[in-house]
Amino acid sequence: MVTISVDTTPNISLAGVSVIIPTFLGADYLEETLGALQRQNYAAPVEIIAVDSGSTDGTLDILRRFGVTIVPIAPECFSHGYARNLGVRWARNPIVVFMSQDAVPANPDLLQNLVAALELPNVAAVYARQLPRSTATPLETFFQLHVYPDQSKRYEVQREERLTLNRVFFSNVCSAARREICVSYPFNETLVMSEDQAFARELLLAGYATYYHADAQVVHSHRYSLPRLFRRNFDSAYSLQGVTEDSGIDLLQQAVTYIGAEVSYLLARHQWRWLLYLPLYEAVRIAGRLLGGHTQLLSRDWLRSLSLNRAYWARESHSRSSLS
Repeated sequence: MVTISVDTTPNISLAGVSVIIPTFLGADYLEETLGALQRQNYAAPVEIIAVDSGSTDGTLDILRRFGVTIVPIAPECFSHGYARNLGVRWARNPIVVFMSQDAVPANPDLLQNLVAALELPNVAAVYARQLPRSTATPLETFFQLHVYPDQSKRYEVQREERLTLNRVFFSNVCSAARREICVSYPFNETLVMSEDQAFARELLLAGYATYYHADAQVVHSHRYSLPRLFRRNFDSAYSLQGVTEDSGIDLLQQAVTYIGAEVSYLLARHQWRWLLYLPLYEAVRIAGRLLGGHTQLLSRDWLRSLSLNRAYWARESHSRSSLS
C-alpha cells in the first residue's frame, strides 16, 4: 500500500553537503573527479568521504592530497549498499551526494543543481544525467543518451501501479538525498548491485517522489569487453529480482524498442562497422540478462564464474553454509 507523505522540509539551498565516494583502484579518474568537486559553485560547506576497500594503486595518496576523509573497509566486507550506508553514518551534513570514483562533474553547478531538485515538493532523492566520455564507442554513447536523456523527469507511483524498471530507475553514479532519508531508508547491503533501484523503490512505496535532473551532469561511461558486458548484465538482472515487477512481455518490448532505436542511431551516423558488430554485442548483453534472471538454474560454481563480482558469491555461499 502506498502511504502519501507530506514534505515539510524547509529551504535547503544553503545546506552543507557530504559527498560519499566508494573507492577501489580508482587512480585513473579520481584526481579529475576530486578536482572538479573542489571547483563547484556551492556556497555551503562541502566534505568528501571516501569508503575505500583496499586500494593499492595510488588511490589513497590522491585522496590524502585532496584532504578527503578516508574510511577503510576490508575488501571482503564491500557491497555497494554497505559502503554507502557507512558513508552516511560518517556524514556531518544534512545533504548527502553519492558519486562513483570515475564520475567527473561536467560543470561547476552539479552540487547546486542536485540540491535544488531536493527542494521540489515531496522529492526525496535525485539523480544526475550521465554524459559519455569522448572515448566512448558509438554503442556506449547511444546507451548513455538513451538512458539519460536531455529532459528531466519526476517519478511517482499510484496505488496498484506496478513498479517496473522504468518507474524505479535511479543511479548512484551521481545522486543526492537528505541524510535523514538515507537513515530512514538505508541501502540494501545484500544486493550484488542495483542498491540504487531498490532504494528508489522503497521511497516510491513510502509515497515520496524521485527525480531525474538533466541539468545536473557528470561525465561517465564504461568501455566493456564482451565478457565484462555479459557479466555486468548478468549481475544487473540477478540483483533486480524482487526489486522490479517487469513481466516477460515488458522486458521483450523494452529490448525491441531499445535495439530499434540503437539501429536507427547507428544508421543515421553511418556507423557501418558498429552495425555489423551490433548483433554479437546485443546477443551477449541479452544472454547475460537472461541467465541473470534465472540463477536458480545454475550451480554456485557457475554463478561465481559468470559474475563480475565473484567475491559476492563467495560471501553469500559462506552466509548460507553458516545458517545450515
